[in-house]
Amino acid sequence: MRVVLLVFLLTLYGWMALDPLGGSQGFAEDSWQKIEIRADEYSFTPNHIRATAGRPLEFIVVNSGHEPHQFRSSLFKDQTITVEVGENTVHGKGIDIVEIAPGATARIKLLSPPAGEYDFQCRIPSHHGMDGVIQIRAEGGSASP
Repeated sequence: MRVVLLVFLLTLYGWMALDPLGGSQGFAEDSWQKIEIRADEYSFTPNHIRATAGRPLEFIVVNSGHEPHQFRSSLFKDQTITVEVGENTVHGKGIDIVEIAPGATARIKLLSPPAGEYDFQCRIPSHHGMDGVIQIRAEGGSASP
């Protein structure tokens, strides 16, 4: 299934210019904002997330359900992200949907998320209600850019 995810991402976004996040190695492990999200049938927990702009952000999305799920967010639009599923890694701009097989974990990394409010959801038909909000606040301030 990991290979299928990698092939899917590379095929779907093969036209994009890849931009590896080699600079992510320069951040101390404790500087990363790590947020674990559990995907079940049919909800995300938590479904309201807060983080700080300008600091590296990692979503650890665990599919603890019995069906495949997606993690899609408007936050990823126009951002260069890294997606890790098992031993497979994809870097790029324009990736806005991450497919997660049952029992799998996806790590989604952004180096400098902008302030604002962003939605996230699973867009698989019949998975209505799998959605939430990500609030990225400016350092010491509000979520508005």
